[in-house]
Amino acid sequence: MNILKKLFGKKDTNIEEVPPAPENVVPDQPEISENTASITDEIEEAPFTQEKVAAAQPEANEHTLPTAEELKKAFDEKFSFDHSEENFEIEIYDSIKRYYSRSDLDIRFNLTDANGITYKPHEAFNAVFNEWKQIRSKWDRRGLLFRFWDETEFNKIGKWQIIERYNNDRKPVEAGEYFSENVKDDDLNNALILVAMAKTNRLLSRLEKARKIIDYAFENVPNHPKVRVEYANILHLHGNESDKQKAHNLIDELLKEKIAASDQKTIGLLNYFCFSKDYIDSSIFAASFLHAGNADLKAWNLLAEEYYYCPVFRHEHAVKLTNTNEPLLALAKLNSLANEFPWYEQGVIAAIDIINQFRSQMNNPRFMEDELKQLNHYLSVHKQRGAGI
Repeated sequence: MNILKKLFGKKDTNIEEVPPAPENVVPDQPEISENTASITDEIEEAPFTQEKVAAAQPEANEHTLPTAEELKKAFDEKFSFDHSEENFEIEIYDSIKRYYSRSDLDIRFNLTDANGITYKPHEAFNAVFNEWKQIRSKWDRRGLLFRFWDETEFNKIGKWQIIERYNNDRKPVEAGEYFSENVKDDDLNNALILVAMAKTNRLLSRLEKARKIIDYAFENVPNHPKVRVEYANILHLHGNESDKQKAHNLIDELLKEKIAASDQKTIGLLNYFCFSKDYIDSSIFAASFLHAGNADLKAWNLLAEEYYYCPVFRHEHAVKLTNTNEPLLALAKLNSLANEFPWYEQGVIAAIDIINQFRSQMNNPRFMEDELKQLNHYLSVHKQRGAGI
């Protein structure tokens, strides 16, 4: 029985490389039929195969106790944003490209009415603009715009794009549910669907299943650039030392190819990991290169705009914040990480440890009491699952 049968209960099929849609053309949505495909088991809290590493620890601070309000203020001061009409236009055009997973999508909105009056985006989309103005987080603003596009664009994009729409909006559970309910037997010869579903399982910390999916894709289309990237991501997280070295070699090869193909004399290495035509969609290696280059927080924050959907990247970002004497920001980031991705055990452990560190330093055993209770509940679920309960 081949891997695809084991994963999806499918007949044997060959994976085809799907070329990108022609420029300036929005790809049609394939017909969606009744469900004939399902993952072998339901999307659930993931098995915990990653090593537990020491959580980031804050350096000793002064004697004042940070409150929830102070944490929010710290974030607001560090990451303020100008909710201008111009920035709304930038973000709404960026969001439609990301919604389609097409950085090269050449699109301009027709904002002229029947009377010949032309409106600016914030005028034409006034309701969503007013809601957008109230949101500080870039990722929450992007999520708002994705929901806005769902109303008109959802039935125009391919199934792999819908899965990626959920993946990149921090909704891997919804991605898995969509796959189970909509992806058919014939869809599984599309390499992009397998890549997207491997990514879904990676984000859910279901690394064994992610490995099986991407192994199958790589065996069939080893030169597909998206397959190569996701294969490297998963090898790095779920493999032995030989696998990890293979993953690094794959990314090195991709970088060399891009550098050789570029006509620019100088280009920052991390630019290849930012959303652009044929970019390297790797939160795992973006974090690795940021650490290796001892990048500053500005660089980390820039890449966080790309990879906040990934719990591994967010954990590594928190480690960087701690190491640069930003324990309050690290605390807030780890707490939100654990609550958004409670199945990511390493993030839960890190959040518990940093709260306990603050309690010890400030001699306040009730600091973030409710938050710690919730985190310990997550951890107890992990332990029960690890014990097979």
